[in-house]
Amino acid sequence: MRILTDLDFKLEDTAVCIGKFDGIHRGHRMLLREAVESGLPTVMLTFLFPDYKGIYSYGEKLCLAEKLGIDFFISIPVTKEFMQMSPEQFAAEILSERCHAKKVIVGADFRYGYMRCGTALTLQESGREYGFEVSIMEKLKWDGEVVSSTRIRGLLSDGKMEQVNALLETPYFIKGKVEEGNKIGRTMSVPTANIRPSDEKCLPPFGVYSVRVQTDTDGSIYNGVCNLGVKPTIPGENPVGAEVWLFDYDGNLYGKELMIFLYAFQRPERAFDSIGELKKQIVTDTEKAKRNLARS
Repeated sequence: MRILTDLDFKLEDTAVCIGKFDGIHRGHRMLLREAVESGLPTVMLTFLFPDYKGIYSYGEKLCLAEKLGIDFFISIPVTKEFMQMSPEQFAAEILSERCHAKKVIVGADFRYGYMRCGTALTLQESGREYGFEVSIMEKLKWDGEVVSSTRIRGLLSDGKMEQVNALLETPYFIKGKVEEGNKIGRTMSVPTANIRPSDEKCLPPFGVYSVRVQTDTDGSIYNGVCNLGVKPTIPGENPVGAEVWLFDYDGNLYGKELMIFLYAFQRPERAFDSIGELKKQIVTDTEKAKRNLARS
């Protein structure tokens, strides 16, 4: 997959999906699959908003886009100059001249151009002028409600991971490189791996989760339990991190990249009076995680 972060490119005969793609949920995937199935080189055209926290970080979006078969991932910085671009300019300069689009896929509520005055219907008019077909996809519904990033964010903030994962299709994950921790887990016979979530990512509540973890070593997936938060039992100010124990893994994970898939919220993060109390709680958390994962 080729990654483009400015407008200095020229492609040939593409199918272009346009959107914020926050979460790359089931509704987004409906658009992306339409593009992939066109047989044309597929462009995922999205936008970089300053200081925006997404369901997934930029790097995590890249990972998902590649898995979905996207050929070109284009993220346009949303600058003052870009926001002044008229719908006609957007169609002519970006879709026609830069992407050389033959097919464009958008949602029914798509808005673009200065003051968001362009609609999916005005884009269809531009398509007739510049020679590209426009497919307008209606909103996907799940359990009687529209699948949207807003809906997913609300569920995520409540720790309702089963519902979040149903709407995302791929379970919500945190991706990062394993860093050295305080190694207290080893003293309790539960060696853990620590990663730091991206600052540009929306997180669920701090607490303990049933997880599955994929390593970049061989792509294997392991069951585990994860504490997301700041480790209040450990003295000092600890950064926000995801600390995971893999039940059946035997090896060194330092420097490896992990994808931690969160399946179920088990309990809020809390401070314990001693390491001994924490160790007892880990046993309880582990048993619950194994039961949760056996059902998923």
